[in-house]
Amino acid sequence: MSWFDKVKSLWSSNEAVEELEPTPNIGDAFVNVCSANGLGEKVLDQTNAIELFEQWYEGDGSEEDILNCMRDFMRDHPRVNAKFQRAFKR
Repeated sequence: MSWFDKVKSLWSSNEAVEELEPTPNIGDAFVNVCSANGLGEKVLDQTNAIELFEQWYEGDGSEEDILNCMRDFMRDHPRVNAKFQRAFKR
């Protein structure tokens, strides 16, 4: 392998690494938002809220965006709404 081929190979592998962007973990961000608002693991498990939210959510994955859409999520999921009302009163 020539020197040029080695450099070219290194350059190509660096480009591939740079193109990969980590995808936000929606479930973890949702749990963080819920925990910050006083909801525990028990309520999340009882309502299956994490899985429901991951299927429902279409935003950018930031905790701020998740917090801003909680009212809509609760409205669309009455069982979750019943358990989440106190934590997300606004």
